[in-house]
Amino acid sequence: MNTLVSTRAVPARFAWSIEVRMGVLAAVWLLALAWLRPLSDPDEGRYAVAALQMLRSGDWVTPALNGLPFFHKPPLYYWLAATGYQIAGVHEWVARLPSLLGAWLAAMSLLVLLKRYASQTVAVAAAVVLVTMPYTYMAAQYANMDMLLAGCLTACICSAAMATLEARQTTGHIRDMAWMGWLAAAGAWAGLGFLAKGLIALVLPGMVWAIWLVWERRWRQWWLPLHAAAWLPVMLIAGPWVFMAQQRHGGFFHYFFVTQHFQRYTGSSFNNPQPWWFYGAVIALAALPWTVWGLVAGWGSWRRQPRAARPAAPALLRSLDRLMLVWFAVIVLFFSVPHSKIVGYVLPALPPLAYAVVRLVQAAGWQRWGRHVAVSAALLCTVLALVLGTVAVPAKAQWRALRSLPVQPADRLVMLEHLYYEVPFYLPAMAAPLVVDDWNTEGQQADNWKKELTDAAAFDPQLGSALLLDTQGLQAYACAHPQQRLWVLGSAEAAQRRWPRLLAAAPALHLGSTQVWTLDAAQACQG
Repeated sequence: MNTLVSTRAVPARFAWSIEVRMGVLAAVWLLALAWLRPLSDPDEGRYAVAALQMLRSGDWVTPALNGLPFFHKPPLYYWLAATGYQIAGVHEWVARLPSLLGAWLAAMSLLVLLKRYASQTVAVAAAVVLVTMPYTYMAAQYANMDMLLAGCLTACICSAAMATLEARQTTGHIRDMAWMGWLAAAGAWAGLGFLAKGLIALVLPGMVWAIWLVWERRWRQWWLPLHAAAWLPVMLIAGPWVFMAQQRHGGFFHYFFVTQHFQRYTGSSFNNPQPWWFYGAVIALAALPWTVWGLVAGWGSWRRQPRAARPAAPALLRSLDRLMLVWFAVIVLFFSVPHSKIVGYVLPALPPLAYAVVRLVQAAGWQRWGRHVAVSAALLCTVLALVLGTVAVPAKAQWRALRSLPVQPADRLVMLEHLYYEVPFYLPAMAAPLVVDDWNTEGQQADNWKKELTDAAAFDPQLGSALLLDTQGLQAYACAHPQQRLWVLGSAEAAQRRWPRLLAAAPALHLGSTQVWTLDAAQACQG
């Protein structure tokens, strides 16, 4: 194709400057409005506070939810966010840095792969399409593990592809050893992906890699996914944390691998049951305008030139086309099988989608119009960020008012019939909050805050019994600590059920339907 530009003809210094400039521009673009929104409930509050507690406790092995061991997810997000807090302070944008890093890593990995084996034009265009998708942009500014995992998966798959394309064998001797470096990089990213979200970081790249090798009939490279250079980094990166977590908490293996992996994938009792076509609709809408542009360009290309008359693409480009098709299909189909579906699960499918859009626009000869669409997509992302930060979540902005309360480190938080995940983020370091509810969870299957806490308490029953209280337990705690000041959060209905005397006092702060009261424990001891 005449639109393809050989990267080998570009001076090395200029090519490197393209990568640097793209990296800087992508980082600035993704970070620009990350400070705007307060933390969203529950995910952002849950993970941001868990990272903050890791920093304050100094325990970098055991993630904690409300002070209790929390093994829903591995610790990479917590490590990165906690390090960010230590360097830059406790801010919402710092809590989102791991997700921003994941989006940046995905874009730069795609850029490196395509620049090497397609063209600089395709590489830059695909990276721009990826970071200007509203789906990518908003996920990059949301504090959870999904975008971080997507970045690690993208880097792993791109590294594995480069190892495959670089591997050559002639008469039993390796002509070029560059493949081993890329193979080790694939293993390293897989190990980091495991620390981001678990076994899925090994399963999905392995499926993509294996299917692509079979489709390409690369029988001489079939051994690459099994090579020690790929698996040794995985074991060195992921193994120590798994070993230490099991040493400290005897039930870790079963809970982390069986409950949180296999049962969550195969079960039907977890959150967000959705139909099989859910992810197709999500991608089509959340990646606008690029999904429409790609479809229109594909139709225009088909009408412009009959398939039989089209020139054959270069061999490397055909290999990339197949890789991206396998990559997209594996991610979407794998996550469409379970009953439970979360929007962020299919973020790793966006890099091959960005590539497909560029290839379709290129085939249609619409590159000039593609630049206009890129500007439109960037404006759409910015508008979405502004709307979500100033209009769509006005109630959540009230949580920042917690910083105005005269809370002291010796005070104690009490939460009535709900875990307010994000509250400790906006307050000074204190002991873990007391959560008051009925804790008989026999037969409970719903994947909610209450089950998260009871699962966590199973790893430390003694601490769990001290933090998860019923009404009588709360009164006993107040009588045992008469000099302590309590800050109580809950709805008026919860206060009526758990602590009716609260309703006689004026709340210190109104947070929508949630109110904040303060009183001395000696008063609470009286009933």
